[in-house]
Amino acid sequence: MTRLSPPTEFRTGSDRKTERFVLAARAALGWERVWPALWPATGIAGVFVAAALLSLPTLLPWPLHALLLAVTISAMGLSLAFAFEGVRAPTWRDGARRVERDSILAHRPISESEDVLAAGAGDALGEALWRAHTESRLKAIPNLRVSWPRSYLAKRDPRALRYVVLLLIAAGAVVANGDWRARLAAAFGPGAGEAANVSIDAWIDPPAYTGEAPVYLSQSETRRIAVPTGSVLNLRVHGASHAPYVSVDGAEFTGGSGEYAASARVTGNTTVRVRAGGRTVGDWRLSALPDDKPMIAWSANPARTEHEALKLSFTAGDDYGVTAARAIITPHGRYGKPLVVDLPLDQPSAKTLTQTSFRDLTANPYAGLDVDIRLEAVDGAGQTSTSASKRFTLPQRIFTNALARALIEQRQVLATGDVRLRPRVAATLEALTIAPDKFYQDQLGPYLAIREAYWTMRHAGHDEDIVHVSDLLWQTAVGLERGGLLSAAEELRKLQQMLAQAFAQGAPQEVIDSLLERYQEALQRYLQALAANPPDDTAQAPSPDAKVMSEADLQALLKAIQQLAQSGDRAGAAQMLALLQSLLENLHMTQGAGGSGSGQMSPENKALSDAIQGLGDLMGKQRGLVDKTFREQQGKGDPKDGGPKGLAQQQQQLRDQLDKILKGLGDQKPKDLDDAGRAMGQAQGELGNKDLPNAAIDQKNALEAMRKSAGDLAKKLLSKSGQQGQQGDTDPLGRTTGPTKNGMGGDVKVPGVSDLARAREILKELRKRAAERGRPQQELDYIDRLLKQF
Repeated sequence: MTRLSPPTEFRTGSDRKTERFVLAARAALGWERVWPALWPATGIAGVFVAAALLSLPTLLPWPLHALLLAVTISAMGLSLAFAFEGVRAPTWRDGARRVERDSILAHRPISESEDVLAAGAGDALGEALWRAHTESRLKAIPNLRVSWPRSYLAKRDPRALRYVVLLLIAAGAVVANGDWRARLAAAFGPGAGEAANVSIDAWIDPPAYTGEAPVYLSQSETRRIAVPTGSVLNLRVHGASHAPYVSVDGAEFTGGSGEYAASARVTGNTTVRVRAGGRTVGDWRLSALPDDKPMIAWSANPARTEHEALKLSFTAGDDYGVTAARAIITPHGRYGKPLVVDLPLDQPSAKTLTQTSFRDLTANPYAGLDVDIRLEAVDGAGQTSTSASKRFTLPQRIFTNALARALIEQRQVLATGDVRLRPRVAATLEALTIAPDKFYQDQLGPYLAIREAYWTMRHAGHDEDIVHVSDLLWQTAVGLERGGLLSAAEELRKLQQMLAQAFAQGAPQEVIDSLLERYQEALQRYLQALAANPPDDTAQAPSPDAKVMSEADLQALLKAIQQLAQSGDRAGAAQMLALLQSLLENLHMTQGAGGSGSGQMSPENKALSDAIQGLGDLMGKQRGLVDKTFREQQGKGDPKDGGPKGLAQQQQQLRDQLDKILKGLGDQKPKDLDDAGRAMGQAQGELGNKDLPNAAIDQKNALEAMRKSAGDLAKKLLSKSGQQGQQGDTDPLGRTTGPTKNGMGGDVKVPGVSDLARAREILKELRKRAAERGRPQQELDYIDRLLKQF
């Protein structure tokens, strides 16, 4: 006979029961062949699992831990490769023979179904008889059985090391208890087990000049985050066993002992991905917002003031704030180095600003020349932009002394000519000193100064020598002229710039007070010099519609600036200081009671000033009475006050004071003062009836009405002093002075007297509490942050 594959009819249709037993036998044979071949790979894995449950791999440094895991996996792979080299899958015949042996069947009734006729193949009748024979043999089998698989692992592990491995695993499981998952994860992924304990803090610090707050990044953030270009990305990872990975170019984590830090500058759109402990702990998409260049333009053409100062009005803006502005001046059509004039900003880092700056350039050699003026703005990133160029003749001082004019002319030649003209200047200076006994009999100082300038020109070897000659010629020319008006005006301008800078930089209040005191002294000297140098008889007479200010009006404005600074409103103080300076630049000295040199106020202005001062005192008393009423309502009143009836008498006294103020104002009284009087009367009656809650409400209404009235009176005083005219008029700055939303003809908000007093009280109380170091640290820190703003 020839053995062939079993017929398909047998396996699929003849006896499915027998086929199932054969399949089970093949599975048992497969297990018997595979299971022993898993050793020693399973032993190696078991040892590593036991070590993992005991947390032994995590005690190793991360590189050694990773190496151990790699060695374990490699050893298992090699052992499996060698062990399975001779292992083959059980065939159908193997399964049939296993069933025949386990069922104790004689003559192979199952496996002989593979046999075919050696002779008679192709004979249909013979083949039918053979099939009938094999089927009858299978049906004659009483019961089939397959024994359980046998383990031959003992032959592979004669020393029974497998039981030691099982014992180690059991011990590790007991030690790990409920923490077995985390320990296994930590062992099979270096750092993966720690992932649950790894945390990350991420934030973005925008550039300081933007003034924007830091942006904190949460791990759940999915949207694209827009930040200014140049922002700094800060990453802090806690609990990592080794340095995490970050996807940003140029960023690298440094640190140790579980704490790692990295930072990078955001210069473009990027994706930030941080991985630690085998997982992603941070994933963000960042967009870099470009920083646009600043913008600056002329809001009015350059102009000159009555005292020959250069007036520059401009508008500037930037997406994050303008930090500096300057004017670049070059002689028109001539040689000369650019003259850079800084323009202090009233509101540093303002995103949009419109202001007017005054600079005295009469001492510059370019004074009196045609020049080209360009404005330049600078933002926090150092980017610059310039405006269109304006041609203008710089203001100059008109020298009446012939020698002074000659010196100024030679000074201009030095500034705008080349080196070939210097010998000519020296020759001119020498000619100006001919016959000193005749022309310089009583002017030895100017003569010696000119001779010094001449000899310096003869031996000049550096540009510094030319600068020295230029300064010497200017000082000599000024000395030959009359008075000290120009120097007094320049001193005022310098102090105004110093004050503006101090306001912007948050200088201490002591520094502000010192500068304001110096400014007041300089103002007195300026007014004295102005009075000592009246205009010429040929000067144009002031317009009949010109506004009149007295010295007292100027002092009132200066006092208001000081009060604003002390109350913490330094921006308002800077704006009002600029307003005062603009008035001084266009101030004419007139004679008579109405002039600024008289030092007298008009009756109407005096009434307003007295009323404002009286209201300030009255509001302080009314506020004190409100406090007394509140304490009386709480049952903690002072017996010296006389109870509700005594408080009613005090309220009557305050109302009498208000009536005096109303009488002094006459027709100028604001409507709110009448409301204050009525509220005081109602409060007085309610105090007499011991109705303390309603009395307190009316007292507060009276106080609020007086506050509004004080503000209205202050605006009216400024209006009558020349800061607010009729609709269509313009102030000395050329701006419309008609009614505006704040009544000032501009954007300066004048706080009421009560607002300033209240602000000073709050600042005084904050400083007092800051000195009480026994208060909670959190409260002290909060107070310090408040005080830093002032």
